[in-house]
Amino acid sequence: MQKTILMQPTRLLVLSLAISASLAIDLARLCVAQEKPAGQEYIIGVGDVLSVAFWQKPELNSEAKVNSAGDIELPIIGTVPAEGMTVGKLREIIINKISLLDMTVTQAAIKVTEYASKTVYVTGAVGNPGKFSFETIPNLWQVILEAGGPLPTALLNNVTIVRGSGEQAGSILNADVSLALERGDFSLLPPVYPGDTINLGQRDGTSPYSISSTLGFAQNVIYVLGQVANPGPVNMDHQMDVLEVIARAGGATETANLKQVRVLFREQQSGLATINMESYLSQSVPRPLLLHGGDAVYIPSKSRLPGFLEEVARLVVASVAAGAAFTLFR
Repeated sequence: MQKTILMQPTRLLVLSLAISASLAIDLARLCVAQEKPAGQEYIIGVGDVLSVAFWQKPELNSEAKVNSAGDIELPIIGTVPAEGMTVGKLREIIINKISLLDMTVTQAAIKVTEYASKTVYVTGAVGNPGKFSFETIPNLWQVILEAGGPLPTALLNNVTIVRGSGEQAGSILNADVSLALERGDFSLLPPVYPGDTINLGQRDGTSPYSISSTLGFAQNVIYVLGQVANPGPVNMDHQMDVLEVIARAGGATETANLKQVRVLFREQQSGLATINMESYLSQSVPRPLLLHGGDAVYIPSKSRLPGFLEEVARLVVASVAAGAAFTLFR
C-alpha cells in the first residue's frame, strides 16, 4: 500500500510533463501556422492600382497606380516606393511618413484594386476574351472559366500558351485541357504566368474535343464533357445536382464509365471529386450533389484498346481459332 502511495506523485509528475510537452508542441505549430500566411502575402508590382484611405482624414484618401519606377504618388506625402512590398509593409511606411506631417493620422487602409502585375490575356474561342488580372493566378482551366468559358466550337485538346515574360518569353506551349479534365488532374497542365497569352482554337462542326452546344457561359452554366449524348454547357436556370445535369446533357452513353465520374469545382483551386455513380444511384434516397455555375462534370469512357489494337486483337483471335479448328479436323 505504501509503495502505491509513493508512486502517485511520480505518475503525476510524468503526466504533467507530458501535458506540458504536448502544449508546447501545439503552441509551436500554432505559431508556425500564424507565420506562414505572412509569407504568402501579395507582393505589389508595377501597374497595380492601390486604394489608400485614412479614416481620420478622409480628404487625403486617394487611388494610386504603381508607375514604371515602382513608386506611387500620394497627397502631402509625395513619392512612396511600393514595388516589391506587401500591403502590410507599405501601410507601415505610409503611416510613418504621414504621421510626421500630421500627428492625428495614425492609421491607413490599403487595398489592391487592380492586380495589373499578374495579368493574363485570353483569346480565341472563349465567351469573354480579354485581359484578366489576379491576386494569385489560378490553373489554366480556371483562367479559361474566368474568360467566360469555352465556346461550343472550342478545341480543348490543343490550347496554346505564349509565354509573356521571363527567360521563356515568346516560347509557345500546347496544353491538352481535355486530358486534364478526363483524368481530373490539373498538374498535367502547364502553369500560367504573368503576361502569358492563352488561345483556344476552334473548328467548324463538332469534334471529340470541342463543346457542341450553344448555351451561356461560365457564370450560369455547368460544363458536361465526355461520354454523354450532348456534351457541352448546360444552362443553369436553378440549383441543380449532378444527376439532373447529366440528364440535361442527354444522359450517359453506353461506353460511359459511371464508376469514375469527375466533378471539378470552379471556386476551388484544386477542387475535384470522383464519384461512383453506380454506387450512388444504388442508394435508396441519394443525397443531392449540388453544383454551381462554372463547375464541370467529366464522364470518362470505359477502358478499351485503341481502334487499331482492337483490330490486331481480332485478327489474332481469328487466326488462333482457325489454327485450332485445323488441328481438330486434321
